[in-house]
Amino acid sequence: MRIITGLAVSLLIVFLNNVCPVKAESQKREESIRDLITRLNNEYISIDESLKKLEKNIWNFPSTTLNISVVNRNSEIKLISIELLDGIKLLESHFYTPLENEALWNGGRHQFFHKEVREGNRRLVAVYYWVEGNKPPSKGEEIISVNITWGKDTFVQFFFEKKDGKVDLQVSQIDFKQ
Repeated sequence: MRIITGLAVSLLIVFLNNVCPVKAESQKREESIRDLITRLNNEYISIDESLKKLEKNIWNFPSTTLNISVVNRNSEIKLISIELLDGIKLLESHFYTPLENEALWNGGRHQFFHKEVREGNRRLVAVYYWVEGNKPPSKGEEIISVNITWGKDTFVQFFFEKKDGKVDLQVSQIDFKQ
């Protein structure tokens, strides 16, 4: 019995020695985790404030955009497609549905291209296909010189005009300073 009691007491002493350091280590871990959470939260707040300042500066930064819209009031001209090239690079293309053509004939405007662009002189090429009445599809091509100025929005409007039995793409350009 003494041996069992001695063994029990020994086990109790070993158990208590092992539990107390674990409890102390557990408290240290909890404190270090709390410190880490607090530090991360403070860093998050600092980063969030910096991002808000950057976002505010970006919104105040002048944009340099090119906006191109298409207008077609002539119901005899049915647009098939338009491609916009900058040199040999395709910027945008669009195929017109019968519903879109009808909307254009009834006063609609198609926002064909709207993107942020670099400043400078551009030589754009518009390639367009159309059908007139029961005639076979025709192709037209127009070279458009556009001067993009930093901090200005450039608006270009394509509209189609029938002259001397031929459909021409007419271009008008307006620049707006912000």
